Amino acid sequence: MKNENFIIKISQIALESTLLEVSTHPKPGLVTPFSNGSHKDMDYVTFIKSASAIAPYFIDFIKVGLNYKDDILNKLRPIGVMAERDMFRATRGVNTHKGLIFLIGLICAASGTLYRKKIKIDRLSLSDEVKRITEGIVERELKNIEDEKLTNGQRIYKKYGLTGIRGEVEKGLKSIIECGLPNFEKSIEVLNLNDSLVNTLLALMTRVEDTTIVHRSSIEGLEFVRKYAKMALEAGGMLTEEGRSIINRMDEDFKERNISPGGCADMLAATYMIYKIEKDMGE
Repeated sequence: MKNENFIIKISQIALESTLLEVSTHPKPGLVTPFSNGSHKDMDYVTFIKSASAIAPYFIDFIKVGLNYKDDILNKLRPIGVMAERDMFRATRGVNTHKGLIFLIGLICAASGTLYRKKIKIDRLSLSDEVKRITEGIVERELKNIEDEKLTNGQRIYKKYGLTGIRGEVEKGLKSIIECGLPNFEKSIEVLNLNDSLVNTLLALMTRVEDTTIVHRSSIEGLEFVRKYAKMALEAGGMLTEEGRSIINRMDEDFKERNISPGGCADMLAATYMIYKIEKDMGE
């Protein structure tokens, strides 16, 4: 495959993953085509505008992996800043995809690096490459920080020790490799794509240290989400009437408590992206 074709393919998968995440329904507390979830400042159209604004930058993220051998994370940062700028412009200041830009950007760059090295692109090689690119990020960005002007993630780390998305990437997307992908592959054998994504989201909710939940709710809210998602899955999730009923109740309860598992939503998009890369690159 030529470089140009590879770039197009990976960027298409990145956009598909971004659009599928927001298009999946029901997603407790999250935006879907039929619900604003726990959000008063955004809806489905906001996400579509945002996805359209950030999509061109997926190509730039891939090119970083293709063109550079070292210091990839620092080379990704200015591209991420430009993507965020265009996101905020498209959404009139609403943060729809900041976490996803970081996560998908890393997977794009890791894909480009593996392609350049002529290494087979699959979940394990992507995991190893993301781990290599982000080595030391928790130490640099969470542990050695001043108390002034903390980000939400930094504040939550100082208070609770949760490493959030930085911990996930530094560990090579462990929650996706060990939880997201196995649950998606199990679900897609018996359910349609939408319902498989819902069940995968629930599985991620039981495991991911979602700092968005803690920021909008509390540390107790995170445990509430984990137990609720576990209960829905044990009832069959989207496979059973009881499971679907619990998921609908979750949505109402999350709205009442202002809970939005946005970190899990980003991990869902990344899970599908890695699944799709493996599937398409193996053809």
